[in-house]
Amino acid sequence: MSETFPRFPLPEAVAEAARSMAPAYLRRRLTRARTPFIDGETVTFTYVGSPRAVRVVHFMAQFPKIPDMERFESTDLWSVTVKLPQRTRMEYQLEIEWDHETQRTIDPLNTRIAHDPFGANSVAHALGYVDPMWTSPSVDAARGDVETIEIDSKALGGKRSHSVYVPAGFPAAAPYPAVFLHDGSDLIQYAALTTSLDSLIGAGAMRPTVVVLMDPVDRNREYMALPAHGRSIVDEIVPGVTSEFQISSEPRHRVIGGASLGAVASLATAWRHPDVFGAMVLLSGTFITELGGPWHRGPELQPVVDFMHRFHSGPGLPTPMAWVACGAFEALSTDNMAFVSRLRLAGIDVSYREPLDGHHWQNWRNNLGDALRELFRAPVHH
Repeated sequence: MSETFPRFPLPEAVAEAARSMAPAYLRRRLTRARTPFIDGETVTFTYVGSPRAVRVVHFMAQFPKIPDMERFESTDLWSVTVKLPQRTRMEYQLEIEWDHETQRTIDPLNTRIAHDPFGANSVAHALGYVDPMWTSPSVDAARGDVETIEIDSKALGGKRSHSVYVPAGFPAAAPYPAVFLHDGSDLIQYAALTTSLDSLIGAGAMRPTVVVLMDPVDRNREYMALPAHGRSIVDEIVPGVTSEFQISSEPRHRVIGGASLGAVASLATAWRHPDVFGAMVLLSGTFITELGGPWHRGPELQPVVDFMHRFHSGPGLPTPMAWVACGAFEALSTDNMAFVSRLRLAGIDVSYREPLDGHHWQNWRNNLGDALRELFRAPVHH
């Protein structure tokens, strides 16, 4: 976007520190002070050093570009102060321009870091943002186990290995509800899924649940609404897990979900196989209906576009309920709002969330925990 933030003056406390401290000591002080600095609805990013230029690069498509940092007087302190709406969570990196190279790096003064399959980003929390309680390990919560199940897939060809989270105390006498999640290993590694499950179940916020953590072999083929992928889940994974892990055979106790292309794969599976799942959890779904445009959607996504046109023409009732979330600053937010409207017109009971965040794993962590808490709410005993 061409829009940029207006500039704000450097906070006086930071300016005084820059005037009176050596660079190495200033770096230590700024790190201990939990930068970037939040003051109401403004946030100040800082850097200490002697490059040619410093920029804050965020990853939220529908969010204004942040101006370059400015060097303060004759010091090594660089800063930029901009408005950040309350409750926003922003992932970013610094782009540092030296005489002979330009590098991207996490913010060396910020200790908040988020990881994803591409590396690490720094994280800025605006006023009012708080990590949900289930994202931190609970000392009181018993730990569930993650087991491996092998599936001989005729639909996709060859053996497939998936993981299955079983809650502490498994097995119990009653059948368990089950969630079937795409990109399971990445959800564990980048979205703290097992921590969230242990905390939610341990706190009594959700019923003990078996979670099937499905992983693709060729994600960009299997997750683009490939019919064979859905057949593998419905005809092979669901029966295999049901027979081995004491999960309920009732569709109302089964949920399918995923993020990004994993949300497309979840929708396509439920749409082609109605009455198998009771609900969908769809996070930042790539529910696009055209290529190109300002977000550079390439021809590799044509299978998704074709499927979404078929879905919008006849959505049917893939599941009676859907829990949908997409960051307000994502390139996909408009597509997701149109998709939610189509679900509601089809008679599906939809819960929709639009957090002030981007297309990030920790955003999916927050929303997935919220969805599981709502869909598998533990019974209240009087």
